[in-house]
Amino acid sequence: MTEKKNIFDLPLLLALVVILFSRGLMNPDVGWPDADRILMDGLFMHDLLHDIPFQELFHPNGFHTAYQYALQYFAHYPALSLGARPPLFPLVEALFFTLFGVHDWSGKLSIIAFAMLGTIAWYDLIRRSYDRQTALLATGLLFTTPFIVQWGWYPMLEIPILAMTLLTANLFWRYTATGNQKTLFLAALSFSMTLWTKQAALFTLLWFLPWLALSGRLKTMIVQKSTWGAVILPLILTLPVGIMTVWMGKMNLAVTLQGMDPALQGLGLLDWEYLRQYIDILLQKQLTLPVLSLAALGLASAAWHRDRTALFYLLLILSTYIFFTTIRTYRIDRYTIFWVPAFCLFATLPWYHWRHHTPFRRLGWLLILLVIAWQIREVQAKTPAFTSGYQDAARIAATQSRHGMIFMDGVNNGYFTYFVRLNDPDKRLSVLRGDKLLHSSAIFADSWTEVHVKTLNEIKTIFDQYGIDIIVVEEANYANLEIHRLLREFLKTDLFEPIRAIPIESTRSQLAHQTLHVYRYKEAKPPSIKEFSMSIPLVGMRFQLPVGAKTDPQSP
Repeated sequence: MTEKKNIFDLPLLLALVVILFSRGLMNPDVGWPDADRILMDGLFMHDLLHDIPFQELFHPNGFHTAYQYALQYFAHYPALSLGARPPLFPLVEALFFTLFGVHDWSGKLSIIAFAMLGTIAWYDLIRRSYDRQTALLATGLLFTTPFIVQWGWYPMLEIPILAMTLLTANLFWRYTATGNQKTLFLAALSFSMTLWTKQAALFTLLWFLPWLALSGRLKTMIVQKSTWGAVILPLILTLPVGIMTVWMGKMNLAVTLQGMDPALQGLGLLDWEYLRQYIDILLQKQLTLPVLSLAALGLASAAWHRDRTALFYLLLILSTYIFFTTIRTYRIDRYTIFWVPAFCLFATLPWYHWRHHTPFRRLGWLLILLVIAWQIREVQAKTPAFTSGYQDAARIAATQSRHGMIFMDGVNNGYFTYFVRLNDPDKRLSVLRGDKLLHSSAIFADSWTEVHVKTLNEIKTIFDQYGIDIIVVEEANYANLEIHRLLREFLKTDLFEPIRAIPIESTRSQLAHQTLHVYRYKEAKPPSIKEFSMSIPLVGMRFQLPVGAKTDPQSP
């Protein structure tokens, strides 16, 4: 039987989460690579649901209508990642854009909402599997861990997928503890929605299936046909995500299955240099030293007391490590965010196992509270990643463009495109990217690179055909390709009028100490072509996109 909740626990924890995760909420310069695409995904879903009547989307031709709208939208704002990423979080973002208006901060609010969901799910899970006070301490440690909190400052998928995973784990634990079939179906539904948030949630199968066997529920599920629906339900609900991933996730599949990280080349699965990488990340980036030290004591304490419940959380650590170590993708610290909660729980277990000894109980409480306070101080000492200048450049381009055709060449093109959309409520503008028209690549400028233009005359032809009248470029040749150097030389000729030079301030070394230049093309005319072909190696496809037409669901 679970311990009764204290009515003050969750309000206290949720208030703490809102305060810590709201850092930089109203500062549009705070951002992270990829967050721009995720914000644009949310804006796309908002605009799609606003522009197309709901009943048309569920018409037999609804998919075709939405697909055509997406192509037109991408022609205007080429900064989407839907297809490579599932649509659940963008749908939540769209809800927040609808409720609070299209602002930079409204999209970020959805991250705080998921952080609050994760707080409730994790607290309730630990309360049910241990007790209320352990839940309070473990949740406090988790949501003050600087590594966790920093991902609440940017609209990335880490906090949403972590929250959905904790919610699924909560429901799954309830089922294994009670055998309630309604809870099993809720867990299956939550698991499906977790995969609709991010495909990496598949790792939980390595966590849940062994625990089903250890808890004795696996045999029951196999024997009772009434539980088979809980297996079939996720297969049906996640089929569209699987199709989307295969259809439009060529780069993701290649990175996952073939490996593209130079650091992994030549290393076998059993090489220590290969096996240690996520361990090093855990020790150096994810956990603070006090939590790591307490977690080591907690693991020893759990073994000493033969704490069977701790096996559930140990399986979380093992499944995360095995899954992400096995796939040969880039070794990025945020990928293994899932095992951090388990270590935060283990950090409380020395207190839990010795809580009946009064002096130790008091000292343990004080120690963990001091660690939480210290982590809060460490969070406050961190500087959120930021890049300035692009909001100003987008506002100038949006107000100065006469034909609605803006050319942008730079590594931070996603945020520029996002800010253009924020300054374009009527969706009349189009952003054309240098890394789509002059060359194309996937993720990095040197990955699957295709050069499309080689001479200045070809650049001028593009400007003339597309009716480009405003050009925005970063000072540096980010792609290190000759055609981008020629472009910057071309912009210094008499054909172009400098409008503004905007200094860039950024925590990203690639952008820091640069200048963002805004030019007007003096010979600009309306577009002379109606559509163009764009290669997008990230999804492994080439699209025919309209030029200059306003985004309109009724357009052919």
